[in-house]
Amino acid sequence: MDFFQGMDAAIVAAREAQARGEVPIGAALFKGDQLIAVASNTCDADKNPLQHAEMRVLHQAMPLLEQADWRQSTLYVTLEPCPMCMGALMHSHLGSLVFGAYNLKWGCCGTVTDFRGFFPAESLTVWSGIREVECADLLAGFFASLR
Repeated sequence: MDFFQGMDAAIVAAREAQARGEVPIGAALFKGDQLIAVASNTCDADKNPLQHAEMRVLHQAMPLLEQADWRQSTLYVTLEPCPMCMGALMHSHLGSLVFGAYNLKWGCCGTVTDFRGFFPAESLTVWSGIREVECADLLAGFFASLR
């Protein structure tokens, strides 16, 4: 699958979050070309800071995938994962991660820290900056509208 196509699902989810007044972050999990789960942030609606897009996708996908499937799966997310989400992704044994915008405050794929170093037995491949401008503009526009 083309990275740009995979990011489409995550960006659509991010836009849906923005329309609901949530921080516009979306995530989509694929095994090959098959969409397994897609979600966006619901932290405000659920009044639960754990409801990040990545965490919601993991929760949706757990009953659908066998352990070996995770290593063959790719998560597309519009923003570089935070420590909570990156830890969960590493524990899931995810094979690949593709993200759009860099998370300058909490990024755990190399921007602030790199959680992969804490899990030396795991091999998570990360591609960064895919549709970065579009993903960053979604976030910038959302926060500008709050001011």
